[in-house]
Amino acid sequence: MGRSRAINVHWPLASRENGGKYLPTIRSILMTLPNFIVIGVAKAGTTSLYRYLDQHPQIFMCPDKGPNFFGYEDARNWRWPDEGKPPALRHFQARTLADYEALFAGVRGERAIGEASPQYFRCPTAAQRIHACLPDVKLVASLRNPADRAFSGFLMRTRRGEAVKSLYEELTPQSSHVQESFYYKRLKRYFDRFPREQIKILIFEEFTRNPAGLMAELYTFLGVDPTRLPDTSVRHNSAAVPKSRLLNRLFYHPALIRTAKRLLPPTLQEAAKELRQRNLQSPPKFPPDLRATLLEHYQPDILQLEELLERDLSIWRNGAAQPMPAQTAVQPALVS
Repeated sequence: MGRSRAINVHWPLASRENGGKYLPTIRSILMTLPNFIVIGVAKAGTTSLYRYLDQHPQIFMCPDKGPNFFGYEDARNWRWPDEGKPPALRHFQARTLADYEALFAGVRGERAIGEASPQYFRCPTAAQRIHACLPDVKLVASLRNPADRAFSGFLMRTRRGEAVKSLYEELTPQSSHVQESFYYKRLKRYFDRFPREQIKILIFEEFTRNPAGLMAELYTFLGVDPTRLPDTSVRHNSAAVPKSRLLNRLFYHPALIRTAKRLLPPTLQEAAKELRQRNLQSPPKFPPDLRATLLEHYQPDILQLEELLERDLSIWRNGAAQPMPAQTAVQPALVS
């Protein structure tokens, strides 16, 4: 059962005595922390997964998706160019252990306590930090055809109104979108530290074909009632592009987002959400030649991943396209 408990936290803590440096420290404290974490990957259905998990009465999900606590130290001192561009610090909501614990203050005896932070998958020391603090935690990762994930990342930047070049200029082997779709090395960090039985891997393409079945399987892994299935008719945070880039940039402007959430009454928040929704349209198709080129680029990584996971991934190697659910819902940015 989810409840406060005394744990030994092996955590790099800063103090005046050590000059503000982060040194390993052990302390025993009473706190409520998650017993499972969705570690990624971005653009592989993690928002839908978060929403479906949140529907289960025996599961408490952190109210905010993406606290990213265990990746903050990496993000603020990024030194891994091969991991892609540095994550934006504004995405790291919890920066101290006290901040992180406060996110779980609403736990009321739920059996499973969780959070979803896709940044953990790409932050190089996140696995080490999670294990130091929560060695018994269960880990969940959703993996997607790497070429499709890279393309979806490009579409997300377009939807946010960011300045982007052409698709062929953006999705090069050196681009962050493409680099972030290499899974083997990143996932191995977790398999090197956690027992295999504590890790659950979902394949996005299988998840979209049978979401109810995969959720029942996941609920069993988490130790909750697998018969309490969620409403999976809506796919959250699906790909879309703006009709008006100017209007879309307003919806994603950080200062405007903060102000709107603080000042707008619920009725106007709903109106803003509807306006943002109307400004979106279906994304362009992924050019087959570029998709095939990227899949060839990922082949060695996919083969290594097959060995690590001890499962066949021909669904990716053969270039199978993902099926798209009929109904979608895009996660709002201006209001929530």
